[in-house]
Amino acid sequence: MGLTQFGAAVREARRQTKQTLQTMATALGTSPAFLSAIETGRSKVPMDFVEKVEDFFKNLNQPVADLKQKAMVSNENVSLSGLSLQQQMLVAGFASSEFSKEQLEKFAELLRTIHKDPQKEDENV
Repeated sequence: MGLTQFGAAVREARRQTKQTLQTMATALGTSPAFLSAIETGRSKVPMDFVEKVEDFFKNLNQPVADLKQKAMVSNENVSLSGLSLQQQMLVAGFASSEFSKEQLEKFAELLRTIHKDPQKEDENV
């Protein structure tokens, strides 16, 4: 089985920060086998674990972009809990869409533009 999107992002961040499965597992209070299983898709990624991974890499000054979204894709599951009806309808619309790759790339760019972190913008000024 190959790396999931979540797993590829975590593995790359581990390599960048020179962390092994063992050192990361110890820091997160889990096992190297569990980390390996979520990287390769043999195990679903618990969403509360994603936050621990995000914090782990932030503490190493190596934030990883879009980890929650990558975990949801890797899990093949997106929670609609807590979303407004409009948001739920948008998710359902995208899930059943026949958009081309180019159209989806335009949507993704629009979402990145909308979700830009204002704090990051202030830091770059």
